[in-house]
Amino acid sequence: MSQNDETTVQLHPGQSGEALDLLVYEWVRERVIDGTFKPGERIRERNLAEELQVSRIPIREAFPRLESEGYIKTLHRRGAVVAEMTVQDVRELFQVRSSLEVLAARLAADACAHGASGEQLLAALAEAERAVRGGDGADIAARTSELHDEILALSNSRLLQTLMVPIEGRIRRLFHFVTQRDEVALHREHEALCTAIVNGQTELAAALALAHVERSRYETMPIVEALLGS
Repeated sequence: MSQNDETTVQLHPGQSGEALDLLVYEWVRERVIDGTFKPGERIRERNLAEELQVSRIPIREAFPRLESEGYIKTLHRRGAVVAEMTVQDVRELFQVRSSLEVLAARLAADACAHGASGEQLLAALAEAERAVRGGDGADIAARTSELHDEILALSNSRLLQTLMVPIEGRIRRLFHFVTQRDEVALHREHEALCTAIVNGQTELAAALALAHVERSRYETMPIVEALLGS
């Protein structure tokens, strides 16, 4: 679910329990990511049930996934609270990104080298460029997320796509928190990366993906350390 959709989730009593479970998960996740639910804030089952007009059952079913992906944690006598983001969390996030995003770029480029179409990736790149020209931070973040989703789709690896779900959520949460980024320069990096992928330049795509993550790490970590402490 993209950021543009985060306020339009509709839950209906007639939906299946599994569907309600997923929608509750998405609804809470998006509000943790965009900062509506603040770190340390208690998430009360009763309040959620009233706001979403569902029973507590799908809420209780959604909470373990939210906790396993690092959005909430359960505390004795307090219940579910929004998980803090620490400096170490961000360090680990970049460490994982430097492996998984590079792998995604390599696999996507290899797929294009063997005949896969990069048309949807280029369309996502054009949408990201439009967002950057518009200067709306939320729109830029949403279109950038969709761009990375297209790279993952081109990788054609279901396991990698599954592994990246919580990683992408943490990335989005981080960049709602750290907004001092040169979006034009980042978009230029995306352009070079997408060109290499579509042209089937496997090793170049991998190298550009790694450089992109490392630039982001270099720019982001000092801000995170200043805001959160060492």
